[in-house]
Order: sequence, then structure tokens, then C-alpha cells
Amino acid sequence: MKAISFVLAITGAACFASALTLAVTKTPLGSPLFFACAAVMAISYVAMLSRVWRERHAPQRLLLVAFAVAVAVRLPLAIPPVGADSDMVRYVWDGRVQLLGYNPYLVLPADPAMAATHTDETRNMPSARARTPYPPGAQLFFRLVVGLHDSSIAMKLALLVCDLMTIVVLWRWLVITGRNEWLALVYAWNPLVILEIAYSGHIDGLGALWIAASAFWLARKRTSLASIAFVLAVATKFLPIVLAPLFWGRVRPRDLLLGGTLLAALYLPFISGSTLPLGAVPNVVAYIRFNGPLFKAVAGLASPQAAALTALVLGLAAATWARWRLDESNPAAWAWPMALAVACAPVIYPWYLLYLTPFLFTTPTLPLIAWSLSVIPAYVVWDIARAGGRWAVPTGVMVVEYAIPCLVLSGTLLYLRQTRTVDRK
Repeated sequence: MKAISFVLAITGAACFASALTLAVTKTPLGSPLFFACAAVMAISYVAMLSRVWRERHAPQRLLLVAFAVAVAVRLPLAIPPVGADSDMVRYVWDGRVQLLGYNPYLVLPADPAMAATHTDETRNMPSARARTPYPPGAQLFFRLVVGLHDSSIAMKLALLVCDLMTIVVLWRWLVITGRNEWLALVYAWNPLVILEIAYSGHIDGLGALWIAASAFWLARKRTSLASIAFVLAVATKFLPIVLAPLFWGRVRPRDLLLGGTLLAALYLPFISGSTLPLGAVPNVVAYIRFNGPLFKAVAGLASPQAAALTALVLGLAAATWARWRLDESNPAAWAWPMALAVACAPVIYPWYLLYLTPFLFTTPTLPLIAWSLSVIPAYVVWDIARAGGRWAVPTGVMVVEYAIPCLVLSGTLLYLRQTRTVDRK
């Protein structure tokens, strides 16, 4: 068996070379070179995981070197400026209008009356005619970052800091639960995480930090902090709401009151009349579709609203089962409810899986590691759109995306069944 230091050196160098190539060439998402670099990162990642997965001891110095590699891979991707089509441009504008005294849920970037709120960077954003879809927790983060520096680069660097903090939280969670510390690399070296935060700068990186922090604090019985982090995760994007059953009976009534008060305080500044600040979310459920075959099937039989309710109920049901069958430090209890909700969503962009990535370090979550890699080919749509094609994932790509995690799931279930049989003997 190859020494860990050798495997880390080879795979880390390959990841860094791929990231540097993406940064220097400024290759667009979905291009052949983008996929070539992503493939090298994915192969290196799998090779690294296959070597460290069952290790019992992580030498401190070597582990810190591995973390340093994770930082080094991110830095070249975080520095280059972003394009006008980046979501970060909308983040910046939403933050700016708040500082100017506007409610971001009540204004449209394309409104001629808002022309003075634009800079050259935000004037041509692709979502100019759409309501903002980002919840109040994300909005306040946008405002904070723009208040420090009004630029998309500042926004990306702030999200990169959140990403690096998630690595630290995950590492400490592994330590306090007595697990293999090498498993922090499952998140730190994940190509999806690197590409979606350091390269593309998605707000889901902030949400991943909050939900990882909530799991960490709940494992430490710091229930007030766990409740606060959970509310902040939900207020960044709604997905973690399906994890609410995990907190039942594990947090005190005063923690529930604290969380509810915080949630109300986050939403209150954005409420106008009797309308909740949901932004574009109802419109997404009703009309927007991307890479979500399960939602499309259910909506075809019933309605979009029924399909959205199905996603919510499945996630809550999985979390309820996990609450009574798994302990709070089991990462599968956190990952699978969110995974089921995402799988049934109307829109499944690759970065939507970021909320899952801090929890993919046990055998039952191997199918979700596979999905975090198989979802990357969905970026072919960006290349198709640049050539004038439809904004839809080709059927073949979608089949591959979902077939791979399903095959891994079958193998994982077979392995777990055989392991239980051997244990009983």
C-alpha cells in the first residue's frame, strides 16, 4: 500500500494544477477544458479517499499539510474577477440596495427607477427582471460584505472564508466524536466544494458552514448555539428546514424560543404589509425547472405545489426516522434528509448539494459523495446555452448523473447488509 504522504503529494499536485489551469485560462463553465480539469480533480479526489478512508491515525503535521493543499487549490480560483453572469453580481446588488435604504424584496434591478443603484459590474446581471430568491439571512450577509467592500471579489473572498471555516468545524467535529481526522478531506478536497465556492462563489457555502456548526454544537450539547446556527442556515436557504425533527427533545424549550425569536428578528426588517419576504421562491416552484426529474414527474401527476410539498414531507420524514434511530453525531442523519429534499426539488443546480458536503464521511453517505461528483456534468448546459441551445440538461447526462449514485447506493446497501450478517455470526 502506498504511503499516505505519497498519495497526498500526487493527488494534491494534480488538484492544484487543475485549479491553476482553470484560473489562468479563465475557461468558462461547461467547456471541454473545464470538464477535463474537473475530471482530474475528481479522479484525484477518489484516489485520495480510497487511501485515507480507513486510516486510524492522522499525523498532525501531515494533516495540516493536507489542509494547506486545500487552501492552495482554492486561492488561484478565488482571485480572478467574476463574469457578469455570476450569481455574486446579484449578491452585491442586493447588499448595495439595502445600504441605500431599499427592501431587496420589493425592487427589481431592471427597474429604470433603480438605475442609480447600479455600477458597471451589476448593470447587466442576467437576473435583472427577477425578484431576489435569497432569504433574509443571506441578505444580511450580502449587506455586511458590501458594507466592507462593494465588489464581487470581496463577496467571493468572504464566501471562501466561510468555506475554510467549515473545514475547521468539520475537523473539530471529527475530533470530539473520535473519528478518523483524515475524513475532513472528504469536504476539504471535494471538487464540487472547490468549484462552487472558490471558483463560482455560491451563497450555499455560507449555509453549509451554519449547518455544519449546528451539528458540531449539538454533538457538544451546546444547544443554544446549535439552535442559533440552525436558524441561520435556514435563513440562508430554506433546505435545512427538513432537519428540524433532529432537534426534537435534544434542545431545551428556551433554545426553541431563542431560535424562533432570532428567525422572527431576521425576517421582520424585510416584511412589507402582510407579505412574507419569499422573493422569487413561489415563481421557481410554479415555473422554473432544471435537472429535477422527480419533481417533474410528481408535478405532472398532481401540481407543482404538491410536488414541492412532497419534497418537504420526504425530507421531514427522513429526519424524523433519523431522530429516533440515529444519534445526533451521525452524519447520515443530517445528509440524507436534505439529499431527499434536493432530489425532489424543481431546480437542482450543482451547488445545491453544498449543504450535504460537510456530512459525507461515513459509509452510508457514499452514494451522496458519488452524487457530488456525478452532478458536475450538468454544467454542459452552460456550454449548450452559449451555442444557442436549450437551457436543459440532456437526457443522457441526467441518466448518468442519477445512475451513478443509485449504483453506489445499491453497493453500499449490499455491503452494510453483509457486514451486519457477519456481525451476527
